[in-house]
Amino acid sequence: MLTTVSALFEQLNDGRVRYCHWKSNWILEDTLAGETDIDLLVHRQDAPSLRTVLQDLGFRPATELGAAPFPSVEHHHALDEASGALVHVHAYYRVISGGSLAKNYHLPLEEMLLRDVRRAGIVNVPSKGAELLVFVLRMHLKHTTLAELALLTRDWGKVRQETAWLATDEACAQALALLPVWLPGFDRRLFSAALDGLRTPAPLWRRMILARRVRARLRPFARRGRVRAWLAGERNFVDKAVYRLRGSRKGLTPAGGGALIAFVGSEATGKSTMLEEMERWLGEHYTVKRVHAGKPPSTPLTVIPNLLLPALRALLPEQRSTRVSARRAPGGEPGGKNRPFPLLFGIRSVFLAYDRHALLTRAFASAANGGIVLCDRYPSTESGAPDGAQLRHPDASSTGGPVRRWLADLEARLYRDTPLPDLVIYLTAPLEVTLDRNRVRAKTELEDYVRFRHARSSNLRFDRVRVQTVDTNRPLNESTREIRRIIWEAL
Repeated sequence: MLTTVSALFEQLNDGRVRYCHWKSNWILEDTLAGETDIDLLVHRQDAPSLRTVLQDLGFRPATELGAAPFPSVEHHHALDEASGALVHVHAYYRVISGGSLAKNYHLPLEEMLLRDVRRAGIVNVPSKGAELLVFVLRMHLKHTTLAELALLTRDWGKVRQETAWLATDEACAQALALLPVWLPGFDRRLFSAALDGLRTPAPLWRRMILARRVRARLRPFARRGRVRAWLAGERNFVDKAVYRLRGSRKGLTPAGGGALIAFVGSEATGKSTMLEEMERWLGEHYTVKRVHAGKPPSTPLTVIPNLLLPALRALLPEQRSTRVSARRAPGGEPGGKNRPFPLLFGIRSVFLAYDRHALLTRAFASAANGGIVLCDRYPSTESGAPDGAQLRHPDASSTGGPVRRWLADLEARLYRDTPLPDLVIYLTAPLEVTLDRNRVRAKTELEDYVRFRHARSSNLRFDRVRVQTVDTNRPLNESTREIRRIIWEAL
């Protein structure tokens, strides 16, 4: 059990908050290990007490992107520092259920679930009969639209396992006894047929007929009419598909908003590895997008010049960006720093600045709309540094002609107008370590290039931005744990 989860239930129990973990208790051990959501039903009068407990334990609220959030439902996350896992509390003050997409029904069963709870370890759970009653209704309310059926079919194996766990003879008898008390208008024979449809299980067409009858009985508890519910479900289905394509399971965002987080550092300091780790970690809960500012995609203005770039590099190898930068860098060729830059190099630098500006402007907008954007590399304020302005150095003279001055001014303006990130994570490692890593990784760079990039990345500067330096010359799990803590503090 995670430390944060244990502390949560201890405080809920000590504070006498009326709650229960109201569904999916067949995998309660996974829930306590932080592998699934903690689905709490809480008495509405105890909502302030719950929020106080969550705040004391470092939980932060989150909101749903896209469609309007479901009423009486809240999301809260906390970082379990020992494991690095994000703990997700899904708090309900009413039983809002139905399909996964629309949740179109408020089932008035809160008192039933909270009245006769039992203790499973340190967690309050409802009686098995009460949980079974709600489960049968929930599952049949999912047999609605094609989108809902697609989601249900994907998880049908889990539905059968949960049915087998819940539907003991004792629980079935208890559910049938509870039904006329809490849903007096619901036919017991229909409930028994719906239960049998899950236990056997019945063919899909039979379950769909039963589901239609269940929905008709529950119509008084619907939140919307059929058409509005269908439209809401289809919209949510599209949103979920988009979030899945981006690697996000939940489509949530921190209530404080999204963030643009840049990972910088020299070659072989672990940027790609850390980005993959953070994308997987955050994508379990939030809407996450990953971009590469070092290699921005072409824009309509630059697509043709960028297509010609490999041929130009082959024809004019002395004007390759890395060679020109090496000659003009401190310690390069004598006089190289003050020598006018080649025009082809200047044009290429401006196009690259334009592509980066366009990419990072879109990334900034995504973060402003609630997404978390993870960026590989970012333009430094330091002139001549990797991924920053290349055409003007602090002691450069005004020689070179008006065209070169215009290109330098244009490049500088593009970088100056590029939005700043919310957080820069500056990864460092000794040169010897980066050389060793470069030799064994899949994409090996030339040793001179790694040395050159390491030297140029040794003093990156980012003005007006929070910068956190992380030494990656240690076990991966230690660096990962520190970066997770830094990101969580920034969100």
